[in-house]
Amino acid sequence: MFRRTTPKIEGINPVSELRKIKIGGVEQWLLIRGENINNPLLLLVHGGPGAAQIGFNRDYQQDLEKHFIVVNWDQRGAGLSYSKKVPVETMNIKQFLHDLIDVTVYLKEEFQKEKIILVGHSWGSLLGMLAIHNYSEHYIHYFGVSQVVSMSIAEALSYDLLVERAIERNHEEAVKKLKEIGKPPWDHLKSDRIHQKYTEELGGGISHDGKLIKDFVKKLIKSKEYTLFDLARQVKGQLFSMKTMITELREFDLNNEVQLVHVPVTMIMGRHDLTVPHQPTLEFFEKLQSPNKEWVFFEQSAHSPNYEELEKFTQKIIETINSS
Repeated sequence: MFRRTTPKIEGINPVSELRKIKIGGVEQWLLIRGENINNPLLLLVHGGPGAAQIGFNRDYQQDLEKHFIVVNWDQRGAGLSYSKKVPVETMNIKQFLHDLIDVTVYLKEEFQKEKIILVGHSWGSLLGMLAIHNYSEHYIHYFGVSQVVSMSIAEALSYDLLVERAIERNHEEAVKKLKEIGKPPWDHLKSDRIHQKYTEELGGGISHDGKLIKDFVKKLIKSKEYTLFDLARQVKGQLFSMKTMITELREFDLNNEVQLVHVPVTMIMGRHDLTVPHQPTLEFFEKLQSPNKEWVFFEQSAHSPNYEELEKFTQKIIETINSS
């Protein structure tokens, strides 16, 4: 309860450890797990900003651990890497990209790998795309899950689609509240929370069935990787990260940054996602030049296809890497 740990793994040359390293002047935490250290490295870049996943992700990645060294990284200002000492001025996209590359190089050197596999989810997918664009030499393959292109475009489209769905389903309260807050961008978090509330209620949020957040919370409470004190750190980190980065994120558009990458790309999008509706991402994908690219819809998912259709997601990664 008061000591962080991670269960040992049985296997040939297994690795299972929590590791604190200094990245960009800030102490940041990695969870490194795999049945064989000779397997390829796979780095998961979480969403948010601030939605750290070391505290709950172990149960979701057990099959991946049979094929890869799976690394979860709690980004600066998030989860185990949250601290009041994190300088506010370092909470920006440029610094996070540098952090991602530093983590990548550290892992490559530590496990003697030439390249690694990168998986970015939501906000993490924006970082992932920038990483393979600017530092392609480090990566074997990139999986963009619920790929963000422009937060402002996603929010505006999300709002319109949400109002449309609320009207279709005669959800009068949702229609009323959404029209009261008006179209984004919003000046305060209350409007964002109202939008998120109805995104969840109408099946387009974190998960299509609305159950995933409760599952995350249960796993966080029982977590061996997080102590009870770390649960508070998780919440504080999410609030801190979003508050410090929201303005820059709303101004950022991947269309202006990336047109060509030299790494194979797989986009995985939930069919029912109303948090990051797929159309702007599809338009970006169609223009993107890459050695090989694939678009995959997960038909039963909203914003978290990597959790909602876990078996399909796991098999997609394994099959894609094995065939490359």
